Amino acid sequence: MKIHLLRSPELKVETYRNVLDIFNSSKGPMHFLSCEKEILEFTADEEDRIWEQKEDFQKLKKITDNSEEESICYVSEIEFPYVEKVKSWEQLFAECDAYRKKKRIAEKDIVVLLTDFGNDQNWFGGVSPSMKNFFIQTSNWKHYFGNSIDIRYPIAYEVIIWVMRYYMFSNREDIYKSAHKVPIGCIMDFCGDKTQITLKMRTADVCEDCMDKFIGQDVPVLYTRQFFDILDGIQSVMTFRGRSKLILIASKIKINMTQKKIFFTDLGNHELKLNPKEWAVYLLFLNQSKDGLKKDELITKRDDLYKEYRKNTDISKEMGNKVVDELIDTTKNELNVVISRINKKIKNAVGDSLYDFYCIQGERGDKKFIKLDREMIIVL
Repeated sequence: MKIHLLRSPELKVETYRNVLDIFNSSKGPMHFLSCEKEILEFTADEEDRIWEQKEDFQKLKKITDNSEEESICYVSEIEFPYVEKVKSWEQLFAECDAYRKKKRIAEKDIVVLLTDFGNDQNWFGGVSPSMKNFFIQTSNWKHYFGNSIDIRYPIAYEVIIWVMRYYMFSNREDIYKSAHKVPIGCIMDFCGDKTQITLKMRTADVCEDCMDKFIGQDVPVLYTRQFFDILDGIQSVMTFRGRSKLILIASKIKINMTQKKIFFTDLGNHELKLNPKEWAVYLLFLNQSKDGLKKDELITKRDDLYKEYRKNTDISKEMGNKVVDELIDTTKNELNVVISRINKKIKNAVGDSLYDFYCIQGERGDKKFIKLDREMIIVL
């Protein structure tokens, strides 16, 4: 099964790629495909919706069995008046169809649009009557989980549960009928009070009745395994993040010296993607004690820096020497530039709450160091 993930122009490329990375780390018959370039051609046809009062904003539209609408209140910390960019469900699904037509997507494939825009029903996500087009709202997650949330995980959660519903139900009316009006921590919780989404995601569970529906559809074992591997990974990461904030613990990191890759093992094995120069610098500081190094001390580590850099690139010996000499040159700013890039990638990978454990820190002129306890490092 091919699942095409589309990026709406207003969604940051970085967020989109982070979500895609979660799915690409899973193994199975579902293949999540990148489509970020094509979506940029869509026209901007959104509207401004102004929520003057909290009471008005606290209404989630519910599509009932007879397709009429009713309102359900929920609580939010958004300040009012609040202006939200919105599109209708029809507009969002039309964008999916336009992509299908342009790229000649197979009818059996699924298309999922990721967008920061709100929608006229005020849902987290939705499915078209064809059951082949989906949208996921990627904004406002910090209103429900707080500033420490890494939004790639709730977005990925919404994607995977809507895909699961495609396999569980033959039409979207059956989805609405089967939704739990009272939340029980199941993927089929309706979450009329949108703050209830936190229970749903942190449990990442499937109740017995819904599991029976899933089993009754004879979903192939390999699909089932991949679904739950992704769900379990998201649940594990979100639970770890909540606890780490409370008791100030960091994730272990795993360094694969052969592949030249670094992974955060307790954060869904998320990879810290570094280029050869960044890899050499970061590994150098990880290999030091937490006391760190001053910039003028780097010359004593030149051979180590050069060795790691050359292992990870095929440039000439002459160019390798030039790169390393610029890094250790105290009259140049190259090392600070590289450290800044590394730290930005770390923040994107682990978020604000865990950033301090892994970043290269230290005041100008003082020693640069990494705070992480070295027993938290696994080297392969």
